[in-house]
Amino acid sequence: MNRIVNKNPHLFGPGPLARRATGIGARPPLQGFVITAFQGLALAFAGGFAYKFGMGDPGIKKIEDYYKENPPR
Repeated sequence: MNRIVNKNPHLFGPGPLARRATGIGARPPLQGFVITAFQGLALAFAGGFAYKFGMGDPGIKKIEDYYKENPPR
């Protein structure tokens, strides 16, 4: 049976790995989670505003056009 063996000890060595975490991965777990949660929230808000103001919110436009064509009695 042939096994594929990675000979790079820095990636898959028998002892502790030589790779060190950087950026958000080097922070304590709760702090890293809070940072990524707020980044996701900021990205969602940016996407929502781009949809609302960039595309003009097509759903609301359809409703307004309907009531322009068919005014309530």
